[in-house]
Amino acid sequence: MPAALTRQPVRHCWSVRAEVTALGIGAAVVLVAFVTEPLWGDVHARFPPLSASLAPAFGPGLLLAAAVAVAAIGYGPRLALVLSWRRLLWVTWATGLVWGFGLALVRGWSGGIVEPLRNPAEYLADIDRAANMGPLLSNFTDYIVYSAPEHWTSQVAGHPPLSFLFYVGLDRIGLGGPAWGGVITALIGSTGIVAVLVTLRALRDQSTARRAAPFLALTPAVIWTVVSADGIFLALSAWSIALGALAVAHRGRARATALALGAGIGLGAALFMSYGLVLLLPVAVATLVLRRSWWPVVPAAIGAIAVTLAFAAAGFWWFEGQSAVVVRYYEGIGARRPYSYWVWANAAVLAIAVGPAVLAGIGAAVHRTRQVRGRVPPAYWLAAAALFGMLAATLSGLSKSEVERIWLPFMVWLIPLAAAAGPERHRAWLAAQVVTATTVAILMDTSW
Repeated sequence: MPAALTRQPVRHCWSVRAEVTALGIGAAVVLVAFVTEPLWGDVHARFPPLSASLAPAFGPGLLLAAAVAVAAIGYGPRLALVLSWRRLLWVTWATGLVWGFGLALVRGWSGGIVEPLRNPAEYLADIDRAANMGPLLSNFTDYIVYSAPEHWTSQVAGHPPLSFLFYVGLDRIGLGGPAWGGVITALIGSTGIVAVLVTLRALRDQSTARRAAPFLALTPAVIWTVVSADGIFLALSAWSIALGALAVAHRGRARATALALGAGIGLGAALFMSYGLVLLLPVAVATLVLRRSWWPVVPAAIGAIAVTLAFAAAGFWWFEGQSAVVVRYYEGIGARRPYSYWVWANAAVLAIAVGPAVLAGIGAAVHRTRQVRGRVPPAYWLAAAALFGMLAATLSGLSKSEVERIWLPFMVWLIPLAAAAGPERHRAWLAAQVVTATTVAILMDTSW
C-alpha cells in the first residue's frame, strides 16, 4: 500500500492518543486534588478543589441551557464555518449569553443571578460608604488591611478601586442592587468571547477562530463569568488586547494609532480593576510579536500611563494599594491556605473550568506542534502566554484557590485550543463540555 494512503490514518491515531492522554492527565489531577485534600487539613475550599458546596438544584434554567446546548452541538460546528464573520460574532455572543443565563437559572433567579452579588463580602455591601467617606480614592488604601477600623469587604479591599467604582456608578444612575448588578455583569462579561474571536482574526488565524467559536460559547467557565465581577475583568482585558491586535492589522496609521491608544487605556483600566491582570501582559505582547510590529507600544503606553496618572492625581497609587492587599491577604485567608496543596491543585480547578475539550485540545496542539513543521497558529502562542501568566500567579503564592473566577481573563485564551482536536470529534467534545458544565451547575452551589 502506498505511503500516502497510510500516513493519514497513522496521524489520526496519534492525534486521538494525544487528546485522550491530555484528558487523562487532567482528570487524574482533579481526582487527586479531591481525594488527597484531607491530608492537608482545611484547605479552605468547601468542595475541594472548587470553592463550592454540594447542593443539587434543578431550576427552570436547566431546560433553557439544554435547548441551547442541543442546538449548538448539532449546528454550531457547521454554522461556524459558513456564517458571515459578523453574524458569527453575534451568534457566538448570543449563544454564550443565553447558555450562561440558563446555567445560572438552574438555581432560580434569586439563587443564580441576585445572590452572588448580595454576598456580604461583595462590592455592593460597601456601596453606602462611598457617599460618606469624603474623597474616596485618596482614602481607599487606608481601609484595605484588616487592622484598619471599618476595613473594606473582601472584594473591595482585594481589588483596585475601579471595580468598586463601577458598581457605585451603576447605583448612582439608578441601576443599583444585586439584580441589576448581576444582569449587567453577565451582559458585559459574555462579550469577552467575541473579543477573542476578533483578536484571532486580526492575527490572521480566522480558521482557528471559526472552529473555536462553538467552544467559546459552550465553555464551562461561563458558570463563573455570568455571576462574578471577574467576568467584567475578562471582557475589558480581552477587548483591550483585541484593540491592540486590530491596531497592528490596520493599514491606516491614524486609525491604527487610535486603536493602539484605546488598547492602552483599556489595559490601564483593567489594571485598576484587578491587580493580577498585570500578568496578562505576555498575551498583549504576543499579539505584537506575532505580527512583528512594535510601533503600537508607544500610543498604548501613553494610554496606560494616562489612566495611572489620573488615579494618582485623585489620590490612589497602584503600587501602594497592591502592597496593602498582600498584607491583607496574609493577615487573613491567604495564610491559612497551604501553598503545597494549591501550587498544583490550582491546575485541577483550571481543568474543571475550561472543560475536557480544552484539555484534549492541549494534547492535540502539542502533538501537532511537534509533528508538523511550519507556522504555529497564533492561538497556540496566545494560550501559551496565558498559561505563563497563570503559572506565575501560582508560583508566587498569590493565587491559592478561587481561580475558577480569578483566572477567567486568562482561561478565555486557552479555550480556542479545543479547535486543535480532530474536526470529526468536535461535536463529541462539545457534548463533553456541556456535560461538565451542566453537572457543575446542577450539583454545586458556587461562591460566586
